[in-house]
Amino acid sequence: MFLLPSIALGLVVALVLGGRLSRLLEVQLRRPWAPPAALALQILAFSAGGAAVPAAASRLIHLLSYALLAVFALANRRVRALLVVFAGMALNALAIAANGGRMPISPGAAHVAGIPLDQPSNLSAGASHLRFLGDIFALPSQVPLVNVFSIGDILIGIGMIAFIAYVSVADGRAPFSAALLAAPLRVKPYRRLLAARLLSQTGDWLTMAAVVGWMFEQTHSTANVAGVLLVRLAPPILGSGLAALIVDRLPKRPLLVGVEAARGGMILVALAGVVAGAEAQIFAALALSSFLGSLSAAAIPALVPRLVPEEAYGSANAGLGIAADGATAIGALGGGAALALIGIGPTLVLDLATFGAAGVLLLGLPAGVGEAERIARSQPRLHGLRYLLAHRRLLVLVFAFATATLATGLTNTSLPRLLEGHAGLGSASYGFGFGAIAAGLAVGQVAVGLTRLGDGASRWIGAGLLLMSGLLALVALDTHPATLLLLLAAVGVIDGTTDVVFETVVQREADPHVLGSIFGFAAAFVRTTMMLSVALAPLANRFLPVGTVVLGAAAVLALASLVAIVGLGSRPLSMARPREARAVAGG
Repeated sequence: MFLLPSIALGLVVALVLGGRLSRLLEVQLRRPWAPPAALALQILAFSAGGAAVPAAASRLIHLLSYALLAVFALANRRVRALLVVFAGMALNALAIAANGGRMPISPGAAHVAGIPLDQPSNLSAGASHLRFLGDIFALPSQVPLVNVFSIGDILIGIGMIAFIAYVSVADGRAPFSAALLAAPLRVKPYRRLLAARLLSQTGDWLTMAAVVGWMFEQTHSTANVAGVLLVRLAPPILGSGLAALIVDRLPKRPLLVGVEAARGGMILVALAGVVAGAEAQIFAALALSSFLGSLSAAAIPALVPRLVPEEAYGSANAGLGIAADGATAIGALGGGAALALIGIGPTLVLDLATFGAAGVLLLGLPAGVGEAERIARSQPRLHGLRYLLAHRRLLVLVFAFATATLATGLTNTSLPRLLEGHAGLGSASYGFGFGAIAAGLAVGQVAVGLTRLGDGASRWIGAGLLLMSGLLALVALDTHPATLLLLLAAVGVIDGTTDVVFETVVQREADPHVLGSIFGFAAAFVRTTMMLSVALAPLANRFLPVGTVVLGAAAVLALASLVAIVGLGSRPLSMARPREARAVAGG
């Protein structure tokens, strides 16, 4: 079931990368007769027409079909682009061989997919060896061509996408390479920026986790916990608006260093509030820290084009995104552990040290006022907003992402109900679901970092949002726990890729002197729709089944994808503005 959708998605990815699909016809594979012959054997053994074949013979034929696939894989082992496909085939073959010619299947997956187990089939619910490599995932019976699938099937699908992209890239260069992700790390100022972001955001989450735990421990009030979370979400809306007005005009090094110093000061204020038991003082300090952090959030992506060459924008953005995700995990876990081991006071002191270390690292960034800042200072304060409104493609990008955030926020807020009651995952369901999404985000960002983004990368925005819409529709229909977590991880993967591509497209298409404004306004819009989704979720879940709520989120994502596909068109990035306009990014 994965092969045809994977081929279709592979063609889309190839076009996004600027590939030439005719190159697929030029691939010379050895033993090309083996896969069709293997398929014919499986049809003979397990189709309705093969019901007369004895069970022992059908199992032998099944094993023989995989032997033919092994012949094909060995003959083409030097075709690196197919290695993931071969790995998936090998895992399936291993599970089948270990069970005497039958593929293990989870009864729960078979039930969800509506597949009867009492008919001639290559599946066996009684197969007991290597069951985790069997068909343990299932799409719901409402989905056309429904089927169960395995880890090997997933690898075959991913590998087919990679194969099509690899061989069709227009200039013959490999579109995926570890060297691409590592390339920005050769730039010392970028390394400093990356390390500073990791430290600063680790400290940020360290404080949040510790203060939330301490606040509940002291007051046993969920209202106070909600207040802590609210002061994290709301102030950045105003801070992002301020960033849109001032970031482009200011030299980036003193701005970023000053923000870290000021946030360190807020930690001292919060520490004094902890000692005095002044909750309002703690809330105010956290709110101001979040407000200041939004200035850095706009300044950092605006600074990337000054540090690395244009072809490395995507990898540089991916690295910063990976650092942010890592900081979230390290800080949240570390905050809880530190609170338990050393208490709230020493934990806040530790956070103060992270802000100080980040500030020291940022001192190594390029100094002085660049050409972009000089141009920005010569413009009116609202020039960035007028620029955004006058450039349709950039406005479409921001609108599409803000709309998509409404959908993903609605889904995230509905996760406990979806996974606990709808899928029966129990009280730990939200942790499982959010963990799956977070893991997917990291994988998606790594994938973009390994990818050579072509001039048509903006086309991935609409395609990615549409794919996320389809995945959420499957989430709404499915009730199989393992498949739901897999689908949520897939949503995270696509979300992670579109986040990085969005930043890269803006950096390539917008003039350098308005990058801070665009990222600031985009963050303000996205934060606003996030808050709206959090407000709408309880009301929607009160009156509607949770599946309907998630289907509504999928519909909103489909709308956002349609806006992106129509609004962005097919004009390549390199035509967005003259090459000489991009050159002013240096400072």
